[in-house]
Amino acid sequence: MAETRYIGIDGGGTKTVCILGDAEGNILAESRGESSSVKSRPWEDVQRVLLTLIRDVLYQSGTEMSQLGGIFLGLAGSDRPEDRKRISDWLQTELPEGVPITVHNDAVTALAAGTWGQKGIALISGTGSIAYGFDPATGGFVRVGGWGYLLGDEGSGFDLGRKALVAVMRAYDGRGEPTALTRLVLERWSLQHPGQLINTIYGQDNVRTAIADGSKLVMRAAADGDPIAVKLVEEAIQELEELVKTVITSMEKQQPIEESDSHHLAENTIPLVITGGLFSDQMFENRFMQTPLIRSGMFDVRLLERPPVIGAYLLALQERGFELTEVMKQRIAAFVFRK
Repeated sequence: MAETRYIGIDGGGTKTVCILGDAEGNILAESRGESSSVKSRPWEDVQRVLLTLIRDVLYQSGTEMSQLGGIFLGLAGSDRPEDRKRISDWLQTELPEGVPITVHNDAVTALAAGTWGQKGIALISGTGSIAYGFDPATGGFVRVGGWGYLLGDEGSGFDLGRKALVAVMRAYDGRGEPTALTRLVLERWSLQHPGQLINTIYGQDNVRTAIADGSKLVMRAAADGDPIAVKLVEEAIQELEELVKTVITSMEKQQPIEESDSHHLAENTIPLVITGGLFSDQMFENRFMQTPLIRSGMFDVRLLERPPVIGAYLLALQERGFELTEVMKQRIAAFVFRK
């Protein structure tokens, strides 16, 4: 009988990564593609990206569709029931009958990758932002933020990039203070003056990704001491701090109340997995680490060093009842991912 294999997919607002492995922790194939966020991409594009990646890892590993034992997808903006059902129903028409399909938010995969499935909180600040908590003692998830670029995503790359562009336009009008962001933005898009940004930004194939990319300019300007950029960075950090605080409060409410247990969740050290494009900037990470919340000693802060897609693969195995062993961890950690 052919060996059963499992697929994990992590899809954010910028890119999607797909891996295929066996039940022993051996990762056999990896493939990458564009964003698969159902809240920022046309549905047809999401279908194309996901199906292309699935077919690619099957081909690379010499795996037949009939060998699939499960697939776990952690996709940005996909933890609402209607989103999960839409993706699951569609995939059931593309995969062999009976293949287990689980769809959740990409924060879940990041958390699983950072804690090997243990209790903790994931804070993602990439194109979008979200905080997610999980406590095995209750089996409950707590989700805060992640409402998309129109309704939320405070403290994200998009939010920071959009505010940078607003600051440039306000300075251009004379309504705001001059900022070094103007020069950086004009250089980034090879423009002569800010008035040209209208056609440039609105003409982008993926406006959300293009604006989120502007967050890198904010980091550069803040590192050079530009007051406007520094203020924007501080605002973003405060927003992310608030996400984590709210998760803690909600997780405490889920704790069973026992007379013999006087310790609350907030009084114990909790793994906090931080990941996303903004945290890849050393200055931003350092400033976040200096916030009162983080310096309180409440958290074991871990910058996610393993790709979030590993969490999707782990969850695909856990869904089928496999227990993670130290040998499996070593095999998974040994896989060399593409840059």
